[in-house]
Amino acid sequence: MMISKDLRTQLEQINWKRILVFYSLILLGTFFVRKLPNLLQLTLGKYVDFILPWNLNHGIIVFIIALIFYKFSDVKKEISFLGIAKIKTIIFPLILIVGYSIIGINNDFGVNKHLWGCIFITVTFIYDIMEEYAWRGYLNDALGKLFWVFKSIVTGLFWAIWHLLIFDNFNQFGGFWIFALLCIVFSFILTFSTIKTKSIIAPAAMHALFSKTNIATLIIFSIFLVLLFTWNKFFVKEAIKN
Repeated sequence: MMISKDLRTQLEQINWKRILVFYSLILLGTFFVRKLPNLLQLTLGKYVDFILPWNLNHGIIVFIIALIFYKFSDVKKEISFLGIAKIKTIIFPLILIVGYSIIGINNDFGVNKHLWGCIFITVTFIYDIMEEYAWRGYLNDALGKLFWVFKSIVTGLFWAIWHLLIFDNFNQFGGFWIFALLCIVFSFILTFSTIKTKSIIAPAAMHALFSKTNIATLIIFSIFLVLLFTWNKFFVKEAIKN
């Protein structure tokens, strides 16, 4: 009974109208920018003889909207790019990029697989920083003191529905509802990493892992979990300093 009362209080303290406006602008902005030419292809495509496999348009728009809401709303910013242990947080992208560079990623573009692994995961990571700034950044902060489990469910569901504007179909996942369930489960991991590190970098690095799955994914994901579960034990001194 006490838990239900606490949850009800937490829910009542959330400004759901502001979140609805934020999410509506995310959906509207994404719908329109997806109809625009691929900005990355326009700027960098002339330097290569193949179509770039990334579209950063929707990442850019969600990042801009999150920036605006952080600036002009009264949401307390608990999450930053580098979090509570700034130097240590860099371990996440370093392991990510080095790991994929060593293992490599096969491609049909004639690019060395190790070089391509480095390029692919770096660009993907940059995109995921923009996306995570909205979902695990602003949206998590806007949900205030809501218990992190419920934050994970809310952000995961919002995140899944947003992908309806990104993907043509969800056949590779077995349908949208399976994809939505995966988003919610994955949101637990990303939200946990955000809570532990108070950073955008950590969930962005974890997010990037699942863009191209190979042996590097399993190895790096295992290392990331060890880092997260030992974060307070080994990095608390630096957190206090910062």
